[in-house]
Amino acid sequence: MNQEQKQTLAALIQGRQAVYSVFHRVYGREPDKELLDLLTSADTKETFQLFSEEEGDVFEKCGRFLGELQENRKEENFLSELQTEYMRLFVGPTKLVAPPWESVYRSKQALLFQESTLAVRQFYKKFGMEPEALMRVPDDSLGLETAFMEILCEKANQALEQDDEKTLKHILDGQRIFLDSHLLVWIPKFLEKMEDTPSDLLYPQLTLVLDSFLKRDRALVQEMLEMV
Repeated sequence: MNQEQKQTLAALIQGRQAVYSVFHRVYGREPDKELLDLLTSADTKETFQLFSEEEGDVFEKCGRFLGELQENRKEENFLSELQTEYMRLFVGPTKLVAPPWESVYRSKQALLFQESTLAVRQFYKKFGMEPEALMRVPDDSLGLETAFMEILCEKANQALEQDDEKTLKHILDGQRIFLDSHLLVWIPKFLEKMEDTPSDLLYPQLTLVLDSFLKRDRALVQEMLEMV
């Protein structure tokens, strides 16, 4: 791997890590002022723009949406309404519009803690990770799965800095398999559920971006593996 390839890989890995960090925060807990600060920051807008491939694609539209979010947040009740959207979609107490757990979309009975949940847990362990929230949150929650990808990006960047190509390839290959076996399997179904929400303040739009990003990321991971 030459220096130019190394710089390209570093930029891709760091950009991917930044995006997964945003999605981890978006789906990991209830929205608050800090989340709005993150989403409307110049850094977040620029990071999403890095993955735009053509004018008018999802990532370019996301930039415009985040600009609109900056204006919408000025409304007195916006954060409260956003929290209501989050509760309706992901928490309850009524029937959830879009449960944020992989197993719900991969079992006929739409149940938690199924075979897919255990598969995710084993994937975490394979890379030496046991989430702090494990006893409070199902292993296959969207917040934890995006956090896992974020952490793997961090580990990949460390391997790249140390010129450890074997470890780098192992991590990137792990991300490829995790995308194919988990995130890319259930997120399209999760996105479909968003069509049933009576409000579209934030989460339907960002889930559309997530779905597009995961597909783009799968292609990028393959490109990076071919460079290592």
